Amino acid sequence: MITFKNLVAGYGRAGDILRGIDFTAPESAITCIVGPNGAGKSTVLKACSGLLRPRGGQVLLGDEEIGGRSPAEILRRGVVQVPQHHGLFPSLTVRENVMLGAFVNRRERDRNRRRYEEIAQVFPLIAERAGDKAASLSGGQRRTVEFARALMLRPRVVLLDEPTLGLDPKACKQIADSITTLNKEGVTVLMVEQNVRFGLTLADHAVVMEGGRVLHTGAADALLADPDMGRLFFGAAPEQQETS
Repeated sequence: MITFKNLVAGYGRAGDILRGIDFTAPESAITCIVGPNGAGKSTVLKACSGLLRPRGGQVLLGDEEIGGRSPAEILRRGVVQVPQHHGLFPSLTVRENVMLGAFVNRRERDRNRRRYEEIAQVFPLIAERAGDKAASLSGGQRRTVEFARALMLRPRVVLLDEPTLGLDPKACKQIADSITTLNKEGVTVLMVEQNVRFGLTLADHAVVMEGGRVLHTGAADALLADPDMGRLFFGAAPEQQETS
């Protein structure tokens, strides 16, 4: 599991974006962070993956402090981030893009090949489109390839930043299936999602943020069903709200 204790972080001289974050993403579950723009949601993921060095507090992977370590060190400990913007190399094939997920272990070719074959069984798209250029894939298919790539190192935790950004409803359904597949592999998923209904329907646990602070944590389905929470944080009751 990932635990954030009094986490403080920010960018340059702009001041603190995170102002003492406290919450836990339980092991082998899906936790979704929601809230308005500027709440600090993506900053939490960056502090967790090593892309941003915390100014205070702790980020714990199990009992181990990982806050402030380099991205490579955190990656080797089993924390993988799928970026907000599409991260595939369009001129490379699906197989080549997936194999890049094991780049830090690139000398272990036999083991990487076996792992690729395992992932191709989990995500049929990987087997079906293995030789196709990534540029030929739809938005939802590209995201699926990114999720498959994230599994190459057998991660303990996958961080997803806005997985449905810019995707149509059909692609969102494909992404939901892919995230569920990640979780069924035993991976702890911590995701940031602007599409509140999508994120909370998929998640086990929810974290509501505003102004760099955690306002609420609890079961995702309870938050989704609570009209007061919907009006307070998203401006509408959950049944009316599609995006934050």
